[in-house]
Amino acid sequence: MPSRRHPVLATALVVPALVIIAFICGSASVAVAEVEEDTLGFGLIPVVQYGKQQPAITLTPGVDLKGVTIKVVSKAGKIQQLRAGDIKAGRTKKIAVQQGKGVMEYTCHISGKAGRERFGPLTFTFTLKVGSAPRIAIGAKDVDLAAHQLTVRVSEPKGRLKLTVFGDDGAELDEIEQPFDVKPGTPITVKWKQTATQVLGRFVLRAFDTVGFWSGVESVTFVNIPHDDIVFESGKWDLLPAEIPKLKAPIGRIVAELRKVAGVLPMALYVGGYTDTVGKGPDNAELSRKRANAIARWFAAKGLTIPIFYQGFGETALAVPTPDGTDEPRNRRAAYVLATEPPPAARGFPRRAWVRVAAAKGQRAPRRKGR
Repeated sequence: MPSRRHPVLATALVVPALVIIAFICGSASVAVAEVEEDTLGFGLIPVVQYGKQQPAITLTPGVDLKGVTIKVVSKAGKIQQLRAGDIKAGRTKKIAVQQGKGVMEYTCHISGKAGRERFGPLTFTFTLKVGSAPRIAIGAKDVDLAAHQLTVRVSEPKGRLKLTVFGDDGAELDEIEQPFDVKPGTPITVKWKQTATQVLGRFVLRAFDTVGFWSGVESVTFVNIPHDDIVFESGKWDLLPAEIPKLKAPIGRIVAELRKVAGVLPMALYVGGYTDTVGKGPDNAELSRKRANAIARWFAAKGLTIPIFYQGFGETALAVPTPDGTDEPRNRRAAYVLATEPPPAARGFPRRAWVRVAAAKGQRAPRRKGR
């Protein structure tokens, strides 16, 4: 009986011994795969907007990878241990890197298995950027056309402002780039250059963060609305039915310009009336006033909710200089101007005695506007 037991016992002891030896031998001499940097297909999502996306490392390997780990070390020494796990050849895996706003430099070390063989660590250096477009706060009181400056508040502590101003003829008057490094909400004043004969037509303001994300506002401050002039019967101011299409045409342009300034600056429509030099000066002034009034009231009746002002200038602002008693059609005209303040004398508006014909619902309209 013992002779039968010994072979069985010997077999039971030998098999575990062989397994243990094989395991120890395998652990003592681990093969390292020759995985190069190109094989990993290393890439980045390097620039993202804060709150919408995280920056990330991407891997698109040329071979199957298993158990991939990534050690990310910031320049400041902060460490992130990331796990990419298994990645099939040709597939892309995105591994998010946790970062707040700003620009950060990193070094990462990537390890794992290619097949049964280990690789790495492979080292990469890179930069990630997380930004946020600054929100701009600006109102009517923040724009000072006389002083050629505006005041703005932004939601980010550091970045730059870019202001471009244009004349009423569309030509660029000035462009200013101004860095800021302030507590969010602090007033920042930006000034531009403008000669005495120039009239600011519009401005474009952009605020950039340190990464390059930006937001902007555009506002019209003075725009002369192109139109065909209304023909009135001699000595009268009634709008003839045949002339109404000439009033309908400018409405689209007026609405388009108002959309550009929605929520930025309050605008008003100014209608100026003019005559030639035929007749007496006081009579022409009264006739032009009544004709401008008729046009202004028509615009108000068609649903324009902005303040509308009118004024008659008679023969005091001739488009074409002529002697008294000259029948000149180019002087018999009207001007439609959208502006943030009464139009200047330099553009054919010698007086500021504007009369308002429309007001916002529930508000009392001032009878005159000027200074």
